[in-house]
Amino acid sequence: MTRTHVGVAALLSLLVGWFVFDGVSSLVGLPALYAQLGVDPARVPWVALWAGVVLPVVLYLAAIVVARRQSLTRFTLVLIVALAATAAVRLSLIALATGSILL
Repeated sequence: MTRTHVGVAALLSLLVGWFVFDGVSSLVGLPALYAQLGVDPARVPWVALWAGVVLPVVLYLAAIVVARRQSLTRFTLVLIVALAATAAVRLSLIALATGSILL
């Protein structure tokens, strides 16, 4: 990988950091919300919450490994696709986690 590849990866990793921050905030905040609503603690979707923290990093690192020998344009596109997939997965996890509240 060239310096420009590393620079692009570092720049786009800021967005991955945002997804991880969002996942951690959900991991901390959703169980507290469930407790305030009086929902049984056993109904907390821990798998979805932890996936929201781990998957952005895994998808981004997989994209870097897959595209590391491509041209800068293709490398950047693969990373952008990984970020788009992360956003789609994140929205699905949010729907899964908040949809599990049964009052």
